[in-house]
Amino acid sequence: MRIIWSILKWILILVGFLLLLGVVYEQYSRYSAKKNFVDNGTYVEVNGHQMHYVKHGEGTPTVVFESGLDFSGHMSWYKVQAEVSKFATTISYDRAGILRSEKSDNPRTCENMADELHTLLEKIEAKKPYVLVAHSMGGLMARCYVKKYANTLRGIVFVDASHPEQIEKAPESIKEIMKSPFSSDWIMTLLFNTGILRTGINMLLDDFLKNEKDIASIKSEINAYLIKSSQSCIDENKMFEQMTKASKDVSFGDIPLTILSAKVKSEDEEEQMIIDFFSKLQEDSLKLSTDSKLISVDSGHVIQIEKPEVVVEAVREMVK
Repeated sequence: MRIIWSILKWILILVGFLLLLGVVYEQYSRYSAKKNFVDNGTYVEVNGHQMHYVKHGEGTPTVVFESGLDFSGHMSWYKVQAEVSKFATTISYDRAGILRSEKSDNPRTCENMADELHTLLEKIEAKKPYVLVAHSMGGLMARCYVKKYANTLRGIVFVDASHPEQIEKAPESIKEIMKSPFSSDWIMTLLFNTGILRTGINMLLDDFLKNEKDIASIKSEINAYLIKSSQSCIDENKMFEQMTKASKDVSFGDIPLTILSAKVKSEDEEEQMIIDFFSKLQEDSLKLSTDSKLISVDSGHVIQIEKPEVVVEAVREMVK
């Protein structure tokens, strides 16, 4: 028994040492990331906080990119925006609290985020009409945007967008699979402050962007704002159910809608079950508009990174 307690004691000492080492690493990483990143972005004040946006190209309509539940904000569109800017004015931005944009005191409701985007576009005098390109959770926000500002839109492109009924329609087996341990505040506090989150994100970026020439600059910006952005994503995620309710019962009328649906095949049975479920929801979204079409894409969820050319072509067709 004495040997067991001795082993446990040394294990606890080792764990404590590693956690302390992680805290030191995280604090140094935050200081270093902020010090080395040069912020030369463009900002506009929206409801008392500064919002960052990126504008390229010229002409009308204006193509506006809305990201999903993503700590990388406007950067998730860098491939697509670079190409679309060759034939249209493009605007990507960071929602409040994401990357360079300041946090907002306004609750992260679907309506508030739609209003903030509209205010941003008005303040920078973006030329109407807009083509709204929305990924994942951004699809819910796009629905809320249509409710109030449909008259500003030329068309909408959904990029594997979320569906308002994906929670209530999901079978229990899928709900169990999708449950995330990251909803626990103490777990997230541990991940944030011990360098575990930063290490994991950087490993994912190295793998996901291994063939990108701009990987160093991308990682530099993400690391500079990682903790703030991640916390803001958690705040948005806590409002996800509200967003699904607020984005129901909306019609796009005759506003053209193109739906890009991720349809990659998986050898994992559970993963394939989730893919098939969400594919059916994408088909259901065709009912939103009298002028809608669906394109299945051999890609994972982040189509704009994995198959950017498909998104570019969908936008090109929309702006003709």
